[in-house]
Amino acid sequence: MGVSISLILPIGLFVWTLARYTAVRLRGKNSLPLPPGPAQLPLLGAALEVDGDTPWVTYREWAAKYGDIVSCHFFGRRVVVLNSEKAADDLLEKRSRIYSDRADISTIPMSGWDLDISYGRYNSEWRLYRRLFQQTFREQKVPDYRTTQLAAAHRLLMNMDTYPAEKLFDLLSLCTASAILSTIYGYEVNTLDDPLFNINDKAVESGFPLLTPEKSIVPDTFPFIKYLPAWLPGMSIVRNAQISKHWTHQYVNFPYNFTMEKMQSDPAFACVLSEMIREGEENGQSIPVPYLKKFAATSFIAGADTSGSVLLSLVAALVQNPAVQKRAQAELRTVVGDDRLPTFGDRASLPYIDAMIREAMRWGAVVPLGVPHFSTEDDVYEGYFIPKGSIVTANTWAMSRDPRRYPDPEAFLPERFLTKDGELTDDDVRFTFGWGRRICPGRYSASAAIWIATVSMLTAYSFERAKDENGAEIDAVQEWTTGIARKPKQLPMRVVPRFDRPRLEQMVKEAQHA
Repeated sequence: MGVSISLILPIGLFVWTLARYTAVRLRGKNSLPLPPGPAQLPLLGAALEVDGDTPWVTYREWAAKYGDIVSCHFFGRRVVVLNSEKAADDLLEKRSRIYSDRADISTIPMSGWDLDISYGRYNSEWRLYRRLFQQTFREQKVPDYRTTQLAAAHRLLMNMDTYPAEKLFDLLSLCTASAILSTIYGYEVNTLDDPLFNINDKAVESGFPLLTPEKSIVPDTFPFIKYLPAWLPGMSIVRNAQISKHWTHQYVNFPYNFTMEKMQSDPAFACVLSEMIREGEENGQSIPVPYLKKFAATSFIAGADTSGSVLLSLVAALVQNPAVQKRAQAELRTVVGDDRLPTFGDRASLPYIDAMIREAMRWGAVVPLGVPHFSTEDDVYEGYFIPKGSIVTANTWAMSRDPRRYPDPEAFLPERFLTKDGELTDDDVRFTFGWGRRICPGRYSASAAIWIATVSMLTAYSFERAKDENGAEIDAVQEWTTGIARKPKQLPMRVVPRFDRPRLEQMVKEAQHA
């Protein structure tokens, strides 16, 4: 949990007494039982039962024993976990009025990630942001961003021919970051040594592991810990939060300042942020600078990291499933041929590619517990009492592994999303985008960016397992990062060009002028 247990024990008796009082008070309000869960200790609750790095696995194991909706408490704080899409839809979608808020999770402001409005409380400020996002990323606006997404995909192809295979996953992350940075800030990212790309990488690496309720148990319970010196023994959570806050400060200000400088030097400079500023000045309704910064920064992180993680999941799966890769490339060859790169106009004719991307979203489950919701009223569901003030989280990872819906869930099978006639099914893995009023507003733009990067890569390259000195394939176990969002770590692999560089350059040039 990031803090030594020795810091907890001296005040344990107080918390234990408070937890008992709270539990009795809650049960006294309603005679119905709380959602079931394992036996819990008076003070710690289930804190020792949950794997802090992969809590979604623990919660799925509980679901197998107790049912789709389970609960526990951490030092008296109630957590309700929804392990099925039905339960999440019933509560977070159909009862969104009382489940659209976010919990106060101490590690979010500690680490500087309150810059991301995804974690913001449900209030008038959040509704303003939501309106900005819906105006910017609604489905009808997606074609406006195709030029930057296409440019990022083509830049990826050239970079893949320049950098060694060991850098592939970094290049995939660079691709999605490049597309959204160009769209929002007008900032062009071309290489891995770009300063803003590295700021993003360090902010995510240091901050994301801290942003879950499980990791925030100790500072939530003992707020004074946030103010203790980071050099004290057992204070790793404070040290890591300070590192994260350093990078998130740059993350918010660096690209915003770039856009302001460009607007001053070039009146014709255009991007989402510049247009938003000019429109506000023209109609006399300028958006305050802190709001603009948070809107832009949230667009950046949501568009870059999550989409990048889906691409990483896809390539990791293709390396381990060469038959899937061959079928996808065969579909591309049939529809597009070998003489040009794909365009967005080809999408409707490539159902297997879309099925493969949906399977990558399911298999990767890159935001395994979503962002936790918060109940603002007492509620009753399926005979269980859910107290006001509960953290309510949807176990997306468990939904993606539901064998009733996805047989053999650990296998990578794009055919799950195709009908017998080869058309896409109605299952668009919507549960991976969130719920209710908190559903991801950038899902249409993200889908387009992921798709064009995927078809471009598979036209120009193949991905294979690396081989040892004897020519045998290296059989490595897939590992994943952890935190509020996760991504696969790169396996040893080979990136095999399907064209020589002069031909690839010519194809990119022709595509840019098509």
